[in-house]
Amino acid sequence: MHLKQISEEINDFIVDYEKLLILGIGNPLRGDDGVGPLMLDLLYEKLVNLTDKNTDDVYLLNTESAPENHTQEIRKLKPSHIIIVDAVEFDAKAGSIITISKNQIDTFNFSTHSMPISFIINYIEETIGSKILTIGIQPKEMNIINTISDEVKSSANDLTDIIAKLV
Repeated sequence: MHLKQISEEINDFIVDYEKLLILGIGNPLRGDDGVGPLMLDLLYEKLVNLTDKNTDDVYLLNTESAPENHTQEIRKLKPSHIIIVDAVEFDAKAGSIITISKNQIDTFNFSTHSMPISFIINYIEETIGSKILTIGIQPKEMNIINTISDEVKSSANDLTDIIAKLV
């Protein structure tokens, strides 16, 4: 998917948000699987340096590889919108970005989770009513290595720039 299209989809999704939560999922010790936490670090740096925008209604949560362990925090926050960022295998070039609809979620191979991401999404939608957008980045390597590939880092930077510009 092209960055312009990703930007438009994110913009359409967050156009009416009251409280936005960005969830970074992944294990930083498994190479590109750490893209979710990396993106949150990059986004935090950008958001704290924004002086022309009020980002008090944007929250970042690094759930690493167990988002189900953070459902209480999410329920307390009660976000109107949630963007989930994770490494997703979808047979594309490393670093490719895709948005995934709820009805497609089980057809993709997400990174290392103890529970399917669809369970978490369904639980959040049923208990909080948040709108959820899932964004996947195609990993290059997910072996036990604490280095993220250049392709995936570049995509994390691009995605960070898009979100920081739109919020």
